[in-house]
Amino acid sequence: MEFFREYFYYLLWLTAFLILLCFYIKRQKPFRTFLLGGSTGLTVLFLLHFYGEALGYAPALCITNLLTSLFLGIPGTALILLSHVLTG
Repeated sequence: MEFFREYFYYLLWLTAFLILLCFYIKRQKPFRTFLLGGSTGLTVLFLLHFYGEALGYAPALCITNLLTSLFLGIPGTALILLSHVLTG
């Protein structure tokens, strides 16, 4: 059972990355869209880090979370929160 949970976890991250990569490529200005998405993801991560105790989870500002929020934006930050809820 643990193997399938881990497999699903990585599949979820890969799917989110591919969807956002396709989204960025199809935009008229992909670099600007990437910067906007990354900056909003980092902003939400910082807000969750400093004020997340009210929700019961404040993610650490480690390199993995920072890169996830930078590359995946707000959906990446939501996946960080979701992965904490699922792995509990």
